[in-house]
Amino acid sequence: MIFRLPAPLIIITLWILSSQSTLPEMKGIFGFDKFLHFVAFAALSVASGLWFSGKSWLRLPLRNFSICLAVVSAYGALDEFHQYFVSGRASSVWDWVADTLGGAAGAAVVLLAARFGSRKAWI
Repeated sequence: MIFRLPAPLIIITLWILSSQSTLPEMKGIFGFDKFLHFVAFAALSVASGLWFSGKSWLRLPLRNFSICLAVVSAYGALDEFHQYFVSGRASSVWDWVADTLGGAAGAAVVLLAARFGSRKAWI
């Protein structure tokens, strides 16, 4: 199913970016890197949520939300652990918190889309 393709692609992209010694930084915006973590992991959570059908989100919303959040949070922890070993990078519990909060927001978006969106649009 084509809906399952974005999550692995996002994971691969995040892993490649995490493997870089340096990344371009935007100056002058306090905590902008946490915002980027939040957005990237929210996108991963939305993509992970697409692995469940809309009907599944309606029947088992808490289970699906919890699975998406757990997967994204665990990947965020793995990503921070990985960065610890990359020269020029640092791992941070605050980055992982931003990852996890983004994961929760992304799962909430999928839940709301399933609950209030067009049922015909989501197979």
